[in-house]
Amino acid sequence: MIAVNEHACPQSHPCPAVGYCSVGGIVQDDIFAAPRVDHGLCTECGACSQVCRVFSRVADPVTVG
Repeated sequence: MIAVNEHACPQSHPCPAVGYCSVGGIVQDDIFAAPRVDHGLCTECGACSQVCRVFSRVADPVTVG
């Protein structure tokens, strides 16, 4: 799964990864918001993480109990 570290994003400009994602899996609701991953569209190719350090591949969360 691709995750966004919102604390590392300056949230002050259009996210360059939005236009770089070939499947439209990166969404930014406005230029003063952190981008988010649309997991329904994301193919987990990792291209966004090559554009900006706020994106990273993480293990899927596991529910215990």
